[in-house]
Formats: sequence, C-alpha cells, structure tokens
Amino acid sequence: MNNENREAAIAAIRTCRTLESLDKMLVRFDLTDSQEIIDYLNECMYSPEIFRCPEGETSLDEDLDMTKQIFLAGTWRVSELYEHMRGSKKNTGIVHA
Repeated sequence: MNNENREAAIAAIRTCRTLESLDKMLVRFDLTDSQEIIDYLNECMYSPEIFRCPEGETSLDEDLDMTKQIFLAGTWRVSELYEHMRGSKKNTGIVHA
C-alpha cells in the first residue's frame, strides 16, 4: 500500500469503535495478514508499548486478538487528543506555559 493509501487507512481505522466496524474497515482496505493488521493497529494507536508474552507462548492470532482489544479499549485516544491539542497551539499563536 502506498503512503497516501496507508495514511487514509490509518485515519479510517482510527474511527472504529466496535469489533464489527474494525473488521469491516480492515476488509475495506484489504488488510488480511495478521502481522500487517497488528502493525497498522499499533500505528493507529501511536505505537504504544504493549507487554507481550515471551515469543512462542502466544500465537499470532492471539496477538492479533489482544491488539484488537487494546485498540477497541480506546486508551490510546488520549495520545490522539494531545496530538490535536499540540497542533491547535501551533495554529493559534497562543503561548501556553
């Protein structure tokens, strides 16, 4: 996927709030490979540090399920809010101490 399409996919995936909408969005952008989906979801969540079991203790499908659940929990959206606020400060010229 080229960079422009990747950015569109990331923006669209970030709008998902349910497993059903997330799965539909992944199909829409032809994302079917488990590792690729994990990579996209991590990028959507601003690349969080996620604790994972030592390699080999969980399957890729289990990692995908866990990543989807973390995404849907939505705590990463705080980072999105901070990014938006940072951009707003740049655009207004207001200096915050």
